[in-house]
This record gives sequence, C-alpha cells and structure tokens, in this order.
Amino acid sequence: MLHPMAPGKPKILSVATATPPHYFPQSRLAELAGYSDAQRSGFFANSDIEGRYLWLDPGHVRTDESAEELNDRFQQGARELARGAALSCLERAGWSPGDLDFVATTTCTGRFCPSLDAQLIHDLGCRSDVQRVHVGDSGCASAMVALQQAANHLAAFPGHRALVVAVEICSAAYYLDDRLESAVAHAIFADGAGALALGSAGEGPSVIEHRTLFRSEHLDAMGFTYPGGRPRVTLSKDVRRIGASMMKEMTATLLASHGLKQEDVAHWVLHSAGRRVIDQARRLLGLSDEDVAAARSVLRRYGNMSSATVIFVLEELLRRTQPVPGDWGVMMALGPGFAAEGALLRW
Repeated sequence: MLHPMAPGKPKILSVATATPPHYFPQSRLAELAGYSDAQRSGFFANSDIEGRYLWLDPGHVRTDESAEELNDRFQQGARELARGAALSCLERAGWSPGDLDFVATTTCTGRFCPSLDAQLIHDLGCRSDVQRVHVGDSGCASAMVALQQAANHLAAFPGHRALVVAVEICSAAYYLDDRLESAVAHAIFADGAGALALGSAGEGPSVIEHRTLFRSEHLDAMGFTYPGGRPRVTLSKDVRRIGASMMKEMTATLLASHGLKQEDVAHWVLHSAGRRVIDQARRLLGLSDEDVAAARSVLRRYGNMSSATVIFVLEELLRRTQPVPGDWGVMMALGPGFAAEGALLRW
C-alpha cells in the first residue's frame, strides 16, 4: 500500500552497492602516487580515510597510463560494477531485468558511446522497449539528478518500475602534476557503483520532493579539464565553504516547502565529499555526530566515489538505523556547476 502521507509518490524500494575486488590502504596509495613531500603525503594521512577500493591490479599500478588506457580501464570497471550493483538491487527488490520500464545511469569519470545506459541495458538483458536516460558530467551530484529523472518518470507513469545506477572509476581520472588540488583529488577519490530501485508501491522511503540549487558564480570551482585528452580534476579549496553553505540553504528550502523544522528530520543522507566538507556541514546545520555518522563511515571505509557515494551513504544509514513510518529524511549531494541536489524523503 502507498504511504498515507505520500499518495502516489515514487518510493526507493531497494539499495545496493558494488566495489572493485582490490582494496588499498591509504598509506599504500600515498606511496603509489609517488608523493614524497610532507604536504602532499599529509593529504592522504589526514583525510579520515582508511583505504579505498580501486579498479586496479595491485601488482601493476602505473602513473603513466595514456588517455586511451585510462578510458579502457574506466569502461571495463564501469560496466562490471554497474552490472553488479544493478543485479544486487534488482534481487533485493524482487525484480528481474525484464521488469524494468526505465533505466537512469550516470558517470563522469570516463566515456562510452553508446552511453552507459545502453551498455547496462545490454549487460542486464532488459526489454527492447525499456526507456532510458544517461546523466553525464554532473560530478558528485549526478546520482541525485538521475534519481530526479527516475522520480519524474514514475510521476508520469505510476505503474512503472525504474532503476538508477551511478558508477565512477575515479582512478581512471588520474593526472600527475605539481598542483596541490591534484594531490588532494588523488588522496580522496575512489571507485564504486550504487543502485536504487524505484516503484510506486512497496516498502521504502517516498521521494516527496526534489530541489536543485545552482551558484553559477562558482562554475570553475570543480570539474575536469582534458589536457592532452586526459582528465585532470579541478578542485578549489573553496568547495568546502561553498558546499556546506549550499547544503544549509538546500535544507531550509526543502523543509520550508512542507512546513517542517530541522528537528523534524530524523535521517540525514549527506554526500561524503571529504572530512572538511562534512565537518563544515555539521557545524552550519547544527547536526549531531550521529546525524553525520553514516557519511563519515562511508568516507572512512571507501573514500569519495563521486556520484555513487550518496547511495553508499543511504545504504549505510539503512544498515545502522531502522526508520519507522512517518520519519523524514534529507538526502543531498554536491557537484560542479556549482550545484547542490537534494531530496526530501519520508518513510
């Protein structure tokens, strides 16, 4: 039955994640990156990250891959992890690939043509009439954009079943240079995939509302450039300040539209962007350590997997807590643009 407080709203019916087979302690990754100075190696040591999963063979790690080699590795890893997360998510929902009416995919760390949605539809064996969309190059916020597209589809077609898959092979966006922001990126980003199954009936939080917040004056704060065809991260030190303030503004907007106060929110699903972003968001929003425990746990165990991260946080929150009917939740992620993407959830 539909939740009486959210008639007709799409629901997140299952969540699943997938990681590469090889786990690298943070200290080992600092060695592999080749940083010997105290400042750059300190980015690794002070990240609050214990280790990360990367789509790399531990015995054959290189820092001189060509643009073609990087994208080949991206394609292999992205297809494998996307398929794994998708199948786990479908199994938890009690669905088969043939049940899907809509697939939304997202990634920003490599290129496919045909795009990732077409690759996944092939790899899963979906119906030939399945509808799809691919959200590209929206960075860490793009799983929320894909979720919005799936929710919009289900609002138009309430009986349909939708799948959202976010996958990133951040290790394939590797550019070694002298910039401090490159070292910061290499110290925090990781590989992984997350999936969400959405439908109109069943158990799970309803997606009550989506909001997007842009601050285009910060367009250059985050993103990629492509010198020589290879992806190079742009990551301003101002992101922690900009992002946290936008999270606060997003929260106020979502709650005000439904006459809610912050104390009405029982569950916080915050993108694990980095230690300082989480710290600043906690302070600005007045959250408790428990409110950000899921975000901190994901950062510590996995690092920042760009778009997939917020799905890992949702899975971790559901593992740690047992939401009850009527509970409110806020789910947010940040990305280039500069943008905050948020959703108001209700169990």
